[in-house]
Formats: sequence, structure tokens, C-alpha cells
Amino acid sequence: MPIYEYRCGRCSRVFEALIRKPSDESEEVCPHCGGHEKERLFSVFGMAGVEKAGGGSCGSCSSHNCGSCSCG
Repeated sequence: MPIYEYRCGRCSRVFEALIRKPSDESEEVCPHCGGHEKERLFSVFGMAGVEKAGGGSCGSCSSHNCGSCSCG
């Protein structure tokens, strides 16, 4: 059961919806304005707190905090 992100064609707000089966997608409405027009957005998943392979350093710098260099 994937969670999809949509942009409402009426109010332009972004919202998420759990779609159990393909027919559910056409019935989904914007929770902000109730609009039926929507555009499915390309979603990427995120994993907070997970280190990169290789022990935390990206290899291009000596820092072990990739937030402090240009590769993180």
C-alpha cells in the first residue's frame, strides 16, 4: 500500500494519500479544499539517521560529518 504525494490543481497545496488499490486514486480529494483535480508528484524516500556505507566519511574530505562538506 503505497503513500503517494499529490499537488492539488485547485489550491496548489501538497498532500499525501495512502492508496490501497488503483481505483482509490481517482476518489482521493484534497484534504485542504476538497478539490478533485490533482497531480501525482515524484516522491523520494528518506531515511533519517542512516549513515552512508564506509563508516560515515564520504571519502572526499577528512570530516566524519557529511553535513560540513559539499558531498552531504
